[in-house]
Amino acid sequence: MRFGLDMPRPKSSFLSLWSRLDGSLRARVFIPTGLLFAVTLVAMVLGAVQLHAIDNNRMHEEHAELFTSMVADAVASTMVQGRLVDLGSVLGVVRSHRGDIDSVSLLRPDGLVSFSSRPELVGTVPFAPAELLPGIAESKGDGRQYSVLRPLANEARCAGCHGTQVGPNGWLDVRFAHTGTGAADSRLARTLWLLAGPALLLLLLMTWVLLGREVIKPIQRLVAVMRRAESGDKEARADEGRRDEVGIAARGFDAAMAGLYRSQSELEAVYADRMVRADRFAAVGEMASGLAHEIKNPLAGLSGALELLAEDLARSPDKSEVIAEMRHQVDRLAKTMDGLLSFARPARPKLEDTDVNAVIDRVLFLVARQRGQGPVKFVRELDPALPPVLADGAQLEQVFLNICLNACQALGGGGTITVRTVAHSGRIAVDVTDTGPGIPPEIRPSIFTPFFTTRHTGTGLGLAISSRIVAEHGGQLVFTCPPEGGTTFTVSLPTRVRVKERAA
Repeated sequence: MRFGLDMPRPKSSFLSLWSRLDGSLRARVFIPTGLLFAVTLVAMVLGAVQLHAIDNNRMHEEHAELFTSMVADAVASTMVQGRLVDLGSVLGVVRSHRGDIDSVSLLRPDGLVSFSSRPELVGTVPFAPAELLPGIAESKGDGRQYSVLRPLANEARCAGCHGTQVGPNGWLDVRFAHTGTGAADSRLARTLWLLAGPALLLLLLMTWVLLGREVIKPIQRLVAVMRRAESGDKEARADEGRRDEVGIAARGFDAAMAGLYRSQSELEAVYADRMVRADRFAAVGEMASGLAHEIKNPLAGLSGALELLAEDLARSPDKSEVIAEMRHQVDRLAKTMDGLLSFARPARPKLEDTDVNAVIDRVLFLVARQRGQGPVKFVRELDPALPPVLADGAQLEQVFLNICLNACQALGGGGTITVRTVAHSGRIAVDVTDTGPGIPPEIRPSIFTPFFTTRHTGTGLGLAISSRIVAEHGGQLVFTCPPEGGTTFTVSLPTRVRVKERAA
């Protein structure tokens, strides 16, 4: 039972060991390299032993063929001299001459064994007649022995013949045993293994040392420098003057860190300047907010007093005109104070699903009521499939109302205002295009600057407030002025993406 419970432990240990080896660069390189060396050396030793065995067999066969040729000449001479009774003793002497000879036999031209050093082979047919080719020696055997055939020439002279006529008188079959090469092969294999073992150890040792010196240690130094740089050490340098790939990587890291430090310094300078400006604007905003509150109360009293004074001086045209101008200026100042308060402390947006097309319809209706039946023509190109946005409808109405009123004032003597809505890639875009003269290039950078205006009746806060409202809804407000004239203000908003409400 305990043995069964302990069974998963070797697997867990193996997985742990494999994880450690897989996480080590030295192991991931050294283990496959060592296996490659071992397989290569084993293949070389086995190949050398095999080639040695093949060469030994070929050499023995050549010697056997030469020896058989000599014996065939001697047997043929004995047969020509008619001493057939001596063939048995000759064959016995030949077999005893070499220890690797298994048998020596004489074959008739039809392949039948007529004489043999092994009596049991007499009368057998080891080769078919078609296999007995004059002048060709064939090796036969079952792997433990092989045969060498040589034809036995029969020389006969005749008075009318020119020269010597030679014909086969039979065949000599000498069977040799495959012996004598196994010991040599074993000695060679043992010698090669004794040399291959230390060679493998030496190769592995050299690989381990070179891998540690040329790869592991440089990478460890590079990692140490990276950790120093990560901890904030700006003096950390990885380049050691190496000209290999590790040196290239080190120089690339140093260049990247230098660029990063340079960019960080530039960003810190920019953000420091912006923080100073933000602090100043915050102070100015707080002061302006307080000042606006202090001014609005006297303005309310002054407006009431001017209204009573206008009633008293209603019969005096000259004085009534002065009072009317004073009331106009007071109203303008109150409007400026309201815009200043709205810019300094804007209300938090109440986010809900909003139909932008419906907001634009309301805005165009209000603008048409304010402008009357003037020369300005409104063109609606609203996408009926426009998805809703998560926004404050009242604040969006304020944005589009400011943009459309500015477009009407830019047209002056008349023209066309085109309002177009389109959805694309999870966002909607609202384009308000007028056919006016366009915005002069010299004032374009200041369009969204608070209190910047080119009209004596404006406060310069409309576009600044509109830009901030759009930004708080996760969108953008931009404008373009084509060379042919006119201006296009584009409001881009995300579709149903909840933005973080600005804290009060």
